[in-house]
Amino acid sequence: MNNHDPAALARLMGLMCEAIALRGAGQFAAALAALDQALALDPGFIPIHMQRAGLLEEGGDHAAAVAAYEACLEVAPDFADARAAHRLALENLVAQCDAALADAPGESLSDIEFKLAGALFKLQRLPQALARIDRALTAAPGHFPSLALRADILLRLNRHEEALDVYQGQAALSDEQRALAVFNRADILRQMGAVDEALAGYDEALRLHPGFAQAQVGRAHMLLMRGDYAQGWRQHEGRNDIAELAGRRLRSDSPSWRPGEDPGGKHLLLWAEQGLGDTLQFARYIGAAAARAARTTVCVPPGLLPLLAPSFPDCDFVVDDKSPPPHDLQLSLLSLPLLLDLPDPGRAPATPYLQADAQRAAAWRERLDARLGAAGRRPRIGIAWAGRQYATIHYSRDIPLAQLAPLFDLPADFISLQPEIPGGDAAARAALGERLHEVGLEDWADTAALMQTLDLVISVDTAVAHLAGALDLPALLMLRFEGEWRWGLNPGSNGWYPRTRLLRQQARGQWDGVVARAASAVAALIGRDGR
Repeated sequence: MNNHDPAALARLMGLMCEAIALRGAGQFAAALAALDQALALDPGFIPIHMQRAGLLEEGGDHAAAVAAYEACLEVAPDFADARAAHRLALENLVAQCDAALADAPGESLSDIEFKLAGALFKLQRLPQALARIDRALTAAPGHFPSLALRADILLRLNRHEEALDVYQGQAALSDEQRALAVFNRADILRQMGAVDEALAGYDEALRLHPGFAQAQVGRAHMLLMRGDYAQGWRQHEGRNDIAELAGRRLRSDSPSWRPGEDPGGKHLLLWAEQGLGDTLQFARYIGAAAARAARTTVCVPPGLLPLLAPSFPDCDFVVDDKSPPPHDLQLSLLSLPLLLDLPDPGRAPATPYLQADAQRAAAWRERLDARLGAAGRRPRIGIAWAGRQYATIHYSRDIPLAQLAPLFDLPADFISLQPEIPGGDAAARAALGERLHEVGLEDWADTAALMQTLDLVISVDTAVAHLAGALDLPALLMLRFEGEWRWGLNPGSNGWYPRTRLLRQQARGQWDGVVARAASAVAALIGRDGR
């Protein structure tokens, strides 16, 4: 919940109470209007989102309720109550669509099939979703949203070539739709590892629609992946024109720090723009930026505060990006390579730029010695095989735990660095027993301290990998075929973290080769240490 002055809070609570009263009187439209008025005052007030979604559910508008819960999850992606309610609303929407199709409603059958396919897709019922969207396209072959949804379903099914074909031969598209189709094709080509073709696609999308911010950012990512850092970072500023990202910007009336501007004598506010991994990666520039300003405050996610604040003692740290302290200039951490004129990561501040707490690390050594045994100590390896299991889940990035079995057969002690075990891995986790140790982690400072005691970190492309790199620890990064812009194109190394070795998929969706190479690296570590 955001901080508010008493008058603003009283107004918000008054509108919520008014909506409750109107709802009780059966005046749903008026109640919804009161909640919309409250959201206009504060789009980030979670109780209003939840009350509004519940009101829509009660009124039988399950599609709008799904959208309302998704708006809430945009604000608080780890809010478990909203996640559960969102899933229930999707189930209700599926049932509502099934009933509407059975009753032959007045609205177009293709519209219902499209709505149903979308709900099934979000519920991960992919074959059913594909069958429904095919029915929708049979009734309305040129419906562009249906085409795009079909491509998304095929991508989730790892059928990229078919997804690419979805956008072929659509001559009836409007100019805007044609630009979006070209952009979507470029995005699929990127996921197929075709960097040059993807770059050409983004260029074509920008030719068709010069103000297409998403295409500009896609182009920037391809330039950065190819090592054209100077042009890439300039293009990357186009993300500020993307509406979804603009809504997450720091609330500040102060100007942005501009290239060529001297921040000397001024109070600079830096803020974390996107995910935890991005924050950990770009924290390396905090010290260099702070050296140029009279005072620097950094706004970071709460979980990172105990780790970052001690690593940069000359800076102030806060976690509330809705009420930042007074400042003269502000800037996202992701813009620092451009503003500091340090585009090449090889010229960036060196690793390690974060430090683990020595006392916490000593406590972890004692705990692990007591649990695993200090005598005849085996290699201790931290492992993270999946990212966060809420908000945007990157399915192609995560590895099913069962596929990592060759690793756990080796004579080493594996410690889970997962904040939570994915639901689909419950059976595999139970089967591993004591071959995988769960230790309980309080925050990222605690994770860093634990990692400092380990011999190796193995991770998929998550914040854990960035933390290992920031601490300059030996690490193996298991990458999907498409990789990501920050890891470049070199097969085994990267410009950001010298001690992180990349293990890339050789075929899309195939992890066996990656796991085999990770197992070989662990076996070499065991043999090298004579354990």
